[in-house]
Amino acid sequence: YKIKQLLGDRSIAKVQIVIRSMASMYSYLTHESKDAIEKKKHKYNKKDITLINNFDIDRYISLDVEDKDDMLNDVCDLIDDHNLANMRELRRFLKAHGSEYGIPSIKVVNSVLRAHTGLIRLYFDAVYQERKYGRGDIDKETGEIQD
Repeated sequence: YKIKQLLGDRSIAKVQIVIRSMASMYSYLTHESKDAIEKKKHKYNKKDITLINNFDIDRYISLDVEDKDDMLNDVCDLIDDHNLANMRELRRFLKAHGSEYGIPSIKVVNSVLRAHTGLIRLYFDAVYQERKYGRGDIDKETGEIQD
């Protein structure tokens, strides 16, 4: 009503409701929302954004069970695809490339991985074993053992 008084009747038609949560607003502003991605909008680098008053977007990111499962699968794929053998390598990789894969900060990843440390350890161990003992007889595309 106040907007309408200040800017006139036509101003209401221009208002787009964005905020459902702090995280969705942040995604909208950085062009990481599904809508912005579909429209191929320029994606702003989070490193270039100045946060003031100790603002921490990670405090506002909440994932449902399906999102957590998807993130866990994505992290397992990253470990496998990029031959990451331990948590330090994963952490460095995510700092450098996490946004390219749609993965938020390591703080959020840690909260998802915490409940799946056994599975993550198996992935890291598999990469380590392949590094140490080598498996040149495995087809990288199919995962099949070659004759």
